[in-house]
Amino acid sequence: MTEEIEVADGFFVKRRKIVFGTAASMAFARLFMMPAAAQGTMSYDQFLKAANPLAKSLIGDTSTAGQDEYLHSIAALAARVDAVPDPVAWNDSTQSFTPGTEIGFTPGGESFTVLHWRMAPNTEIRLHRHDYGNVVTLGLGGEARVRNFEVVSENKDYVPGNIIKVRKTVDQQLTAGNINLVSLDRNNIHGFIAGPDGAHGLDITTRLKPRPEYGTPYLGVRTDAEDDIRQIYEAEWQT
Repeated sequence: MTEEIEVADGFFVKRRKIVFGTAASMAFARLFMMPAAAQGTMSYDQFLKAANPLAKSLIGDTSTAGQDEYLHSIAALAARVDAVPDPVAWNDSTQSFTPGTEIGFTPGGESFTVLHWRMAPNTEIRLHRHDYGNVVTLGLGGEARVRNFEVVSENKDYVPGNIIKVRKTVDQQLTAGNINLVSLDRNNIHGFIAGPDGAHGLDITTRLKPRPEYGTPYLGVRTDAEDDIRQIYEAEWQT
């Protein structure tokens, strides 16, 4: 069963309820919200009008499936934004070994924070783990290689110098309009390498847990896979 709800002037989402036949399957029955296919692009203000109430309605379910629904729903709206205002100020991202990666804040999100990032040609944002929030990354311009990993070692705690095993789950070229998703349970380590023309993008981040005292865990990954088929690598936590 499907119904349309107007979430911003002229923009609608479809809400679909899926019912399964067994008691076990009923645990997976959910409300899905998605933009109507024919509505086209939207302004940043229209995005906020649609995304803020949608985020509030979905943020309470922090299960793996709940985060998936949240991220895909927000991403479906973000991908339709035709232009994003520049932040008031740009600051060093502090996530690179070299200068040239910057981040800025654009207000308007209620359950989420809207962060811009831009990278000079061939710069890198180090692989880092998201321990307290999930992220919708939207490419706005240029091109960046984005890699995502998950820890597969039994001990997932952040201890600098510890050697662990990780699985590479995503390796993509992020260009304008492309999306990369990070939840607390999936793809929660990511890093960026800008192409020869640099890169520019947007992170829509949603905090689900308190920020840990150790801050942001960084990761160094060995070049060669230990298991090429399963994409398993040795890695080391860094500061």
